[in-house]
Amino acid sequence: MEEFNGIDIARKAVDLLRKAGADKAQASLYRKEKSELNVDAGAMSLYRTTANVSMNLTALVGDRKGSLSLNRYDETSVRAAAAEAVDAARSSLGDSANDISPADTPERRETGDTDPSSGDMYDRLREFVDYSRRTYPKTVLEQCILDFENGASFYSNSNGAEFEERSGRYDFSAMFTTKDGRDVSSFNYSGASRRSLAEPLKAWGGVDELMRQSTEQTRVSSVEGSFTGDLIMAPDSLGDFLQQMDQIYLSDHALITGTSPWKEALGARVVSPLFTMRSEPGGPGIRIGYLFTRDGFRAENCPLIERGVLRNFTLGLFGSNKTGKPRCPSGGAAVIVEPGDSSLPRMIADVKRGLLMARFSGGGPADNGDFSGVAKNSYLIENGRIVRPVGETMIAGNIASLLGSVRAVSSERIDYGQAVLPWVLAGGVTISGK
Repeated sequence: MEEFNGIDIARKAVDLLRKAGADKAQASLYRKEKSELNVDAGAMSLYRTTANVSMNLTALVGDRKGSLSLNRYDETSVRAAAAEAVDAARSSLGDSANDISPADTPERRETGDTDPSSGDMYDRLREFVDYSRRTYPKTVLEQCILDFENGASFYSNSNGAEFEERSGRYDFSAMFTTKDGRDVSSFNYSGASRRSLAEPLKAWGGVDELMRQSTEQTRVSSVEGSFTGDLIMAPDSLGDFLQQMDQIYLSDHALITGTSPWKEALGARVVSPLFTMRSEPGGPGIRIGYLFTRDGFRAENCPLIERGVLRNFTLGLFGSNKTGKPRCPSGGAAVIVEPGDSSLPRMIADVKRGLLMARFSGGGPADNGDFSGVAKNSYLIENGRIVRPVGETMIAGNIASLLGSVRAVSSERIDYGQAVLPWVLAGGVTISGK
C-alpha cells in the first residue's frame, strides 16, 4: 500500500470542524489494504486484494456532541461531513461527560512488513493443507483464510494530541470438521495473528490440537442427568468468557447504567487469587498491540485483575467522566492471562467429575453474569481421566462465581497474537444432558 500523509488529512479535518463552528474537535482516519488467500472444502480457491478507508469526525459545541463517519477523505467530502457533524452537535442534548483527550506529544510508530510476501503466503497455506491431509485424513478444511493486512491509523484533535501508526500483520483462521463414514464431528475453528510467516500455520493458535481433537469427536453422546461439577476452560472458550466478563462487569455500558455487579469493587477481590489478567498493548508479551486508544490516548499497559483484585475497569474517556471512575490506561484490549503452576494433565487429574470444554455456544449473559449454553467439542472427565467426547451437553453458572472458584491455571498457554491465554480449572458449574 502506497504511503500517504494521513496525519495531515486528520489535521485538516480538525481545522474544518473548527471552522464549521466546533469548540473542540477530533478526527480519526483508518486505511487498510488486505491481501487474502483462501481454502474452501480443502482446495485452494481464491487470492484477492481489497482496500478500505474509514474516517470518523467528532465535534463538540459546548457540551453537545455530534459525530459522523465517512469512507472518503477528499477535502470536499470532509468539509461537508464537518458541517454535518457540527449541525448534529448543535441539535443534540448536552452532556458534561463529553470531551476529547488532552494535548500529548505527537508520536509515530511502524511495525511489521509493509507488503505481503505472496509467495510465502501460498507456500505456508499449501504446507498446511498438505499437513492436514497427511495427519488428519478424515478431517475436512471447511474454510481457511490467510491474509496480510497493511494498515495505517491516524488521530488528531484540537487540543494537540496526534498519533500515527502503520502496521503489517498476517491473520490465519481455520474451520474444520471430521467425517468418519456417517459420523461427523461438530465444526471447530481457531486462528492467530503474527507479524511474519516464520512459523508453520499449524503452530498458530490452537489449530493443530483442535484438529487432533476433532478426529476423536465424530461419535459423541450426552452426559446422563444433571450434576454440579468442574469445568476446564480451554483457551478458546476462556476467551469467550473473558469477553462476556468485560461486557457485564467492566465496560462503559455496564458502569454507566449501573448494572455492573462490580461497580463499587475497584481495589477489592472479585475473583480467585490465582487469576491475573493484564492489558498490554505495548507488549512485550503481546505481538499485535496498538499505539493509541480509540478516544485518543497513548495506550499504556495496565493490570485489569491482579491476583483476584480488580485494578481497572475498561472505561473510555466518556465512561470515566460519566461515572467518576478512572479511565482505563490501555483501552482494555490485548489481554494476557498470567500462567499458573499446574500442567494441563495435572489439572485433568484433579477433576472428580466435569468437562474439558474447547468451545462454548450460548447467548449473552444476564446483567448479573448468569449464563447458560452448550459445551461444544468437549470431553467428559471422571475420576481424573478423560472418559469420552460429549455432545448436546448444557452448562450453566455465573461468570463471577466461575472465576471466583478457579483453583488452577495452567502453565501452558496459547499465543493468539492479540491475546495470550491458558487453560483454567473452576468448579460449581451445572452440567446437564438429555
